[in-house]
Amino acid sequence: MKKQIILLIFGILSSSLSAQYNEVGAFLGTSNYMGDLSSQRLSNKQYRGAFGVFARHHANERFSVKASLLRGVISGTDANSLNEADRMRNLSFRTHLTELALTGELNLSDYNIRAGKGSVPYIFMGLAVTRFNPQAEFRGTWYDLQPMHTEGKKYLRNTMAVPFGFGMRFNLSYKLNIGLEFGARFTSTDYLDDVSTYYPDVVGMRSTEPLSAALSYRTPEVTGSFGEDPMGKPRGDRMNNDWYVFAGLNVSVNLTDKYGLDFDEKYEVFKEHLKKPETERKQKKDLEKSKYRQKRTPFWKKQKMQPVVKKRM
Repeated sequence: MKKQIILLIFGILSSSLSAQYNEVGAFLGTSNYMGDLSSQRLSNKQYRGAFGVFARHHANERFSVKASLLRGVISGTDANSLNEADRMRNLSFRTHLTELALTGELNLSDYNIRAGKGSVPYIFMGLAVTRFNPQAEFRGTWYDLQPMHTEGKKYLRNTMAVPFGFGMRFNLSYKLNIGLEFGARFTSTDYLDDVSTYYPDVVGMRSTEPLSAALSYRTPEVTGSFGEDPMGKPRGDRMNNDWYVFAGLNVSVNLTDKYGLDFDEKYEVFKEHLKKPETERKQKKDLEKSKYRQKRTPFWKKQKMQPVVKKRM
């Protein structure tokens, strides 16, 4: 009895907070980037795979908070540029990204799986920490670019980012949800692609660090000769930091059921108590339907159903 009272109190509290619950899920999609090696736009030729996991807390019907861990690859190359000067620069890169983010989500209409409101568009914004490591291929081998100091500068391989975007989620049952999401990330670095400012002293680097010099200034691979010393000339656009995007499909499970309780056997006693009113309502509804049918019975059928009584002579 004591246990049932405790569960009853818990149920009352749960019903008062019926919109609050948690879910966990996985993300599968694609990634891309905007920066110096994509002409500051999203290139259709540079979409790569991305995946991750997330947990979401629904605070109410309009607002939720999500924590996520995502992995993706971004890349870019001057070979895809429409600008001849960029193609002559001949730089390229790839970067594996690892993002840990916390975002707030605002539903554009009420979303409550227990009230039958199971689909909603939403917008989001938050804060993220991203780990990256730009690499370039040279003669069949991939090299980490950050230790090469290709612009004569040091930079960290971690950056702060601001994720923001929009999505649409659908509740398929009390346990399962799916959703589509697109999010851009503005970062605090211009070195996702290892390109930002000016060419360093490439001539001096050739005598001490020939590999770094070759990865810094790659025009000779196109022209066949070293040509004019590029020192001090623009290598990138330092006025624009790099961006990256994640877009794809979310699949998640709710850590609650239609009664607002966890999927746990210890709550079954209380759930039976909640099911009882539902059964009574169903029985009452069936009885009302039966009475309605009787009222609608045609007159000739009623006459036919009455017993025939023979009169005595």
